[in-house]
Amino acid sequence: MIITKRKFFIVWLLGFMSGFTLMISGNTLNFWLAKENIDLQTIGVFALISIPYAINFTWAPIFDTVKLPILNKLFGKRLSWLLLIQILLSSAIYVMSTLSPTYALELLAICGFVIAFLASAQDTILGAMRTEMVDKNRQGEIAGMYVFGYRIGMLASSSGAIYISQYVHWGLVYELFSVITIAFPLILLLFTNDLLPIKQEFTPKVEDPNTKPALQKSALHRKMIDFFSEILKPVGKPKYIIFVLIFLALYRLPDNFISMMINPFLLHIGYDEFEISTAGKLFGTSAAMIGGFLASYIMKKKNLYDSLLIFGSVHAIAHLFFVLQELYGKNLYMLFVVIGFEGVSGGMSMAAYIAFIASLCQGKFRATQYSFFSSMMGFSRSIFPALSGYIVSSFGWTVFYLFTTIATLPSLMMILYLEKLQKQNSSEEK
Repeated sequence: MIITKRKFFIVWLLGFMSGFTLMISGNTLNFWLAKENIDLQTIGVFALISIPYAINFTWAPIFDTVKLPILNKLFGKRLSWLLLIQILLSSAIYVMSTLSPTYALELLAICGFVIAFLASAQDTILGAMRTEMVDKNRQGEIAGMYVFGYRIGMLASSSGAIYISQYVHWGLVYELFSVITIAFPLILLLFTNDLLPIKQEFTPKVEDPNTKPALQKSALHRKMIDFFSEILKPVGKPKYIIFVLIFLALYRLPDNFISMMINPFLLHIGYDEFEISTAGKLFGTSAAMIGGFLASYIMKKKNLYDSLLIFGSVHAIAHLFFVLQELYGKNLYMLFVVIGFEGVSGGMSMAAYIAFIASLCQGKFRATQYSFFSSMMGFSRSIFPALSGYIVSSFGWTVFYLFTTIATLPSLMMILYLEKLQKQNSSEEK
């Protein structure tokens, strides 16, 4: 089967949709709060609104099994769900555009949580659409286009939004977000025939109505345990899996702390919207892409554990450059150096991190395993960074960036132990 240009465009659009909506309740909202002089502790706590991204696998089965009345007949299961979610998402974004962080901060937080919930649900549907559009052995051919669209979407709703905010108020920026969001599924409707092939639907087993509820609940509980045991068994022993989960949460933790405070930090130094949108966002994202390409080349010559250790160590050093920025003060050349080093090293460590998650996935449940392990990244991004504002307020920016550097050490030390456990598992299997 030939992958047409139309399908490549659809894949790019799916990636764009995912990246675009991610920033609306994330880094862009963070910048808006900082610009409105909301205190750092509160900005840090806003990390909690992204929790839905960490647990979106829990409601994913709904989109696989439930068909929407009327809409399903018109557009099919995936597109009908996407249309409904996008309408709700666009409406929530519009409501946010009417709120002010200064006068309605609590309502803004609630609205941000709703947006994160709907955007994470959207991502689940987009992921299913992408995997069903092309045969599984050709997913690699479209992965690059999806990531490219994802990065462009992130730039549009972060760097682009910050740039536009120089000329219009933030309410109008979010109104524009609302219009663009509702336009996504409308564009997809033009390509309905190119979207999904007809697949065998999953039919849930109908329980015997005479079965006692207590027995049904007990049986369901056993099935859930057996299901997850079956999924995780190919990965390794329980001890190895537990340490893997801890490592996945810790490895990206310093980055998530920095990401939560990067906008307040750059505004604190004295950079304006244009400088932040270009050097801080556009250049930073480009540097991360370059880092990903470099990592791909290096990982051909190094094993995965060595790559994780090397890239993680280099990235830890990059955090220290923010201390130099704090001591040196505002200097655009310094900003490019700091963001460039952070972006390249961050792109390298992220590439190794994703490759490590992919390497864990074994057997016939690889998609579910990948979602489960990836959720650790969501927890790392939404829970612990809530403390970032308190650290800065209590100890200052220099201590904060020293802390993020030191915080990389536990995960780096765990890499050596994980490699040892993995070798033990492999030798016992033989």
